[in-house]
Amino acid sequence: MQVSQLEIIIDEFPAGVQMPVRHLVGWIQENQWVRREDFSELKLAVQDLTVAQAHTEQKVDELIKAQQKLTEAQQRTELAVEQLAAAQQRTELRVEELATAQQRTELRVEELAVGQQKLTEAQQRTELRVEELAAAQQRTELRVGELAVDVKKFEERMESGFKSLADQISALGGRWGIYNEGTFRATIQGVLKHVQGVTVQEGFYGERQVDLIIRNGEHIILEITSRMHPKDIEKLYRSADDYREKTGVEPKLMVATSYVSPKLMQKIMGLERKIDIFSYDSDE
Repeated sequence: MQVSQLEIIIDEFPAGVQMPVRHLVGWIQENQWVRREDFSELKLAVQDLTVAQAHTEQKVDELIKAQQKLTEAQQRTELAVEQLAAAQQRTELRVEELATAQQRTELRVEELAVGQQKLTEAQQRTELRVEELAAAQQRTELRVGELAVDVKKFEERMESGFKSLADQISALGGRWGIYNEGTFRATIQGVLKHVQGVTVQEGFYGERQVDLIIRNGEHIILEITSRMHPKDIEKLYRSADDYREKTGVEPKLMVATSYVSPKLMQKIMGLERKIDIFSYDSDE
C-alpha cells in the first residue's frame, strides 16, 4: 500500500501527538471543508504545539526533578527535625537533671549555712571559754605568786626553827655538861618530843639504827654522837640512800655532836651532799 504524503508528514510529528493528529486529519478529510493551505498552517500550529509540548515535557521533567529534590530535602528536613526533637528531648532531660542538681546544691548550701552558723556559735563559745580560762590563769598565777610568798615565809620559819633547835642542842651540851653519848641522845629526844609539829622516831636504815625527825613533811636523819669521826659521814650517807630507796623520800642529814674537829668540819663543809652540823665548842 502506498504511503500518502500526509502519512509521511504525520510520522514526522512526535510519537506523543501522532495519534491526535491522525484523528484530526481524518475528521477534516471527512468534512472536506479545510483547504490544503489551511492544513499547512495547521501543520505549523501542530509543530508549534509539538515544540510547546516538548518544552512542557522538559519543564515537567524539571519539575519532577525539582519535586524529587524537594522530596529529598523534605526527607532531610524531617530527619533533621527528628534529630532536633531527639536533641530537644536530651536537652530537656539534661535541664531536668540540672534542675535536680541545682536543688541538691541549694539544699547543700542551706546545710552548709546551718553548719557555718553552728561553727560560728561554737567559735564564740570557744572564745568565751578561752577568755574564762585566761582569767582563771591570771587568778592561778596570782595565787601561785601568793603561795610562793607563803612558801618562802615557811622556809624562813623552818630555817629559823632548825637554827633554834640547833642552838638548843648546843646549849644543852654546854649548859649541862652532857658528854655521854647515850645520855646526850636521850636528852635530845626528850626535848624534841615536846616541840610542836615535830615527830621523833627510830628506824633501821643502812644496817644500823638511826634517829628520824619529821617536821611539816620534811624528813631528817639525825646522827647523835659525842664526837664525830670521818667514818660517820659514810655511815650517814649509807643510811640516807637506804631510806630513800625504801620510802622514796630524800632525807636531810643532820649531826648533833659534842665535838667535831676543825679539819673534819672543813671536810664536811666541802661535801657536795650537805650535812648540817650542830656542835658545842667547849672553849666558848
